Amino acid sequence: MKKIPILILYFFSVVSLQAGNPSALVAKKTTQKKVVQEQKKVSKPPQKVVTAQPKKVQAGPTKQPALAVQEHDDDKKSLKLAKTEKKNLKKKPKKDPKDNERDIYKWFQTYSQVISLIEDKSFRFVDFEKFIQDSLKSAVAQVDAHSAFFGPKSYKDAKESTSGEFPGIGVSVITKAPDDDALAIVDVVQSGPAHKAGLQAGDKIVEVDGEKLKGLSSDEVIAKLKGKVKTKVKIKIIRKKKPREYVITRDIIKDQTSLSYRFKDLDIYYVSLSIFNEVAAKQVKLLLEKANKGGCKGIVLDLRRNPGGTLDSAIDMAGLFLQKNSPVVLTKDNKGTIITEYKTFTDPILHSTVPIFILIDNFAASAAEILAGCLRYHAQKDENSKLMVFLVGIPTFGKGSVQELIPIKNGCALKLTTMLYYLPDEHSLQAIGIKPDFIVKPKIVPVKEMKWVKEFFGKESSLKHHITVQEVKDLGGKKDEAVKEDEPAEKKKSFWRRLFGSAGKQEEEQAQAEREDGDGLEEDDEDDDGEHHTDEDGKKKEYDKKSWEEKQQKNLGGDIQVQACVNMINMLTLAREARPGQVDTRKKALSFLKKHYLTDNPVDVEKVK
Repeated sequence: MKKIPILILYFFSVVSLQAGNPSALVAKKTTQKKVVQEQKKVSKPPQKVVTAQPKKVQAGPTKQPALAVQEHDDDKKSLKLAKTEKKNLKKKPKKDPKDNERDIYKWFQTYSQVISLIEDKSFRFVDFEKFIQDSLKSAVAQVDAHSAFFGPKSYKDAKESTSGEFPGIGVSVITKAPDDDALAIVDVVQSGPAHKAGLQAGDKIVEVDGEKLKGLSSDEVIAKLKGKVKTKVKIKIIRKKKPREYVITRDIIKDQTSLSYRFKDLDIYYVSLSIFNEVAAKQVKLLLEKANKGGCKGIVLDLRRNPGGTLDSAIDMAGLFLQKNSPVVLTKDNKGTIITEYKTFTDPILHSTVPIFILIDNFAASAAEILAGCLRYHAQKDENSKLMVFLVGIPTFGKGSVQELIPIKNGCALKLTTMLYYLPDEHSLQAIGIKPDFIVKPKIVPVKEMKWVKEFFGKESSLKHHITVQEVKDLGGKKDEAVKEDEPAEKKKSFWRRLFGSAGKQEEEQAQAEREDGDGLEEDDEDDDGEHHTDEDGKKKEYDKKSWEEKQQKNLGGDIQVQACVNMINMLTLAREARPGQVDTRKKALSFLKKHYLTDNPVDVEKVK
């Protein structure tokens, strides 16, 4: 079957998680037709690049003008007026295309004049090739949170680092704006070079090979982290207010896409997906075939910390559960026009009615959100549906945009957000994410860390220049009113306060100590994951060689979110045996569980008189 030539859905970049697997923040290369009209004089805007899919035009957030309000205790009237003006600015009417053309022509003249003056009068010699590239890089980054300009070198590096076997250090990072000082590590590939050296989730990279990250895009930093096998890269990070330096030897990263376990005494299967790639659906297919043979009471599909992957893989995965030709996701341009609707193209593998509980969190993004939202949509659209799909955890990241990588003149490229993804019911994911049926918060993570992660890194709405919920609403798409967009992180704290915040995954003992101490920022000789690594002085510590799979298996039983899924599966099993009529459809089962199983969802409590 011919695969869909569409883009990569990553939000978090996975730096060489798997050999041969494209893994930077660039989109998958698509077949493109370039229509380039060269002009010697600037008389109108440059011709747009036309790709294989029609009507793909620039989509980005409308810049909100800042409003300075001087508050006076004795002048409430002026303050009220200022607030009214600010409210009216939020919904700014779109400009007429002709006005845009006039603006482009007018400001191109200004830009040309600035360059001419610098060339004629600047005391210091200016490299205009670098000057113009840097200005484009800075400007394009303001279009939206995921658009970027690539100069010749960065474009070449990006292409090389996402093709073939290109080694790296084995970390997942979250996107950064070029003017940010650091790149936050979301996850570390177990037993990979970074993990062995001592890097942890929550570390903030501030330098690579002596070069500070301010002024670099996420893609450029990722290209610097990658390199040939056995070559070294020097990294400086900030952890718990203290700088650390590591010299890491690059290698081919062998990451397990999925891990499967079975709770023997309970007959419940668990599968964890770290990313959506070509082999992910095959691995889940094997587990479902075992479930079809009987002796399976339920399945837990863990998509937590899954940054996404290819759209092909998400559709393949949906096809394991849904009937052939079932809608999975659709794309719309900035006019609200449906560009493409994607459907399953295989017959389902799962034939039993076992309940499927999908674990999600605020780091589940893109393809992970599409799969979770799509499966729940099909399970609940028919009141008598036998497909039992329930979402458990906390709301997802909310990355619902599509980026294209478009080659342009002088060996450069433009990564541009051109469309948004919508679920089959036309609900947008952008800056909203997916809300679970059952809210179950992780209990081993310190409260302060959860607040820091959610506010500053665990949401699409925390990114600078993200496409807002209001923009999506203006297109006429549906949205979940129950999930409101968070206030942008940069309005809450300065970057360096964020940089020095509490971070990193920690074991239960460390988390408990932090809660009791009230700070959680004190350094200690042992890394937070309980293992011993090489410290910044180069001294060798004992490295725990127990495999990640063994540790995962050991920790699985203590995972409060997994326990909640297992307990609900057991409740449904008992209800089917005792009173099958109460749980024979998803709607009835959902009502039954919400009535009899207490999670972190708000409950009504009244005083007994």
